[in-house]
Amino acid sequence: MTVAVIASEYNPFHNGHAHHIAETRAAGATHIVAVMSGNFTQRGTPAIMEKRVRAKVALMGGADLVLELPLPYAMATAQRFALGAVSIAENMGCADVLSFGSESGYLSILQAAANSVDNPAVLARQSELLSTGITFAKARQMAVSELFGDEVADMLGSPNDLLAVEYIRQLKAIGSNITPFAVVRSGAKHDEQVASGDIASASFIRALMRSGGAAAVKGLVPSLSEQVINLAAEQGLTPFEEKKLETAMLAVLRRITADELFAAPDISEGIENRIYSAIRQACSLEEVYALSKSKRYTAARIRRIIMSAFLGLSDSLGAEPPPYIRVLGFNAKGREVLAAMRKTARVPVSDSLAYLRRIDDRCAAMADMEACSTDLYMLGLPKQRPCGYDFTADSIRLV
Repeated sequence: MTVAVIASEYNPFHNGHAHHIAETRAAGATHIVAVMSGNFTQRGTPAIMEKRVRAKVALMGGADLVLELPLPYAMATAQRFALGAVSIAENMGCADVLSFGSESGYLSILQAAANSVDNPAVLARQSELLSTGITFAKARQMAVSELFGDEVADMLGSPNDLLAVEYIRQLKAIGSNITPFAVVRSGAKHDEQVASGDIASASFIRALMRSGGAAAVKGLVPSLSEQVINLAAEQGLTPFEEKKLETAMLAVLRRITADELFAAPDISEGIENRIYSAIRQACSLEEVYALSKSKRYTAARIRRIIMSAFLGLSDSLGAEPPPYIRVLGFNAKGREVLAAMRKTARVPVSDSLAYLRRIDDRCAAMADMEACSTDLYMLGLPKQRPCGYDFTADSIRLV
């Protein structure tokens, strides 16, 4: 058995993701495990489909086991996203490969970039550049370019390569024996608003789903996925409508203090004061985002901070690796991986959030945060549901 782990959002799962899985299998993986974001994503926005629906689509599309990347890592910087995903892979105790998409596909250069960003000379130059007011990402890339050349620095300039660098850094940091494996991203570019053959970006597919439902994405997602999306739409589990959550978000944001905002992840350099002021002035979320804009902060970082404040997510909750592994779904081959994990896993494993919640205080805090965020997520679905869905909904079992 050769187990490959893929960190993912699958928001939603599409033909490009199916290609990634197929390439990973062709390279020798016998079992594919997806560590997938829950109901909120790295860009600070809710997922278009409820997480169990996305898990089922992933299983229909080629994954064997879907594990949840908890909220504090799913809605986070590339570094923290990688910390969560790599830690789960390592704590499975039976993962052999970490497979990731890459714009370049140059594993040796990605590894060089991962080494370069922790070089003391790079860190010193990066600090100097940050004092000029540019973003962290720009300062780091410029420092690497100056000291290691453009070829290495270019790995920090595109979203999939950047995440790949962070995965490699985390593997190195924990001394993992898991082998990194890069799959060249094919078809449409990240966030490109047009399809390239039968492959389109997830953002383009989300736009199509919102305007025309599952029928609008025919041919861009695996055929079996269309059936799942149609059924989910009938059940009111997709598409998420962000406007439905806006008033609730504004109400909560208007009640928080600057000190409470300061506790959110990714806060530095007084940005909480700027966002707090924006909240007090704005009458819509778009106004909050616009008034919070800063040269030093990307739009995604602003959205993550604001969504974290709404959800009540604190920075401290994701500072350490996830304390458990939660199962969202599996097929027959996924069950084989779970059987192996019963002997090898280094943290508790279960599909029951109620069980995981009872283990210790940190597990309880993580589980409660996950359940609360799901309760709020439900307010934006076509069919709203009462609190407690994360404790009562069944995992997906295709066996």
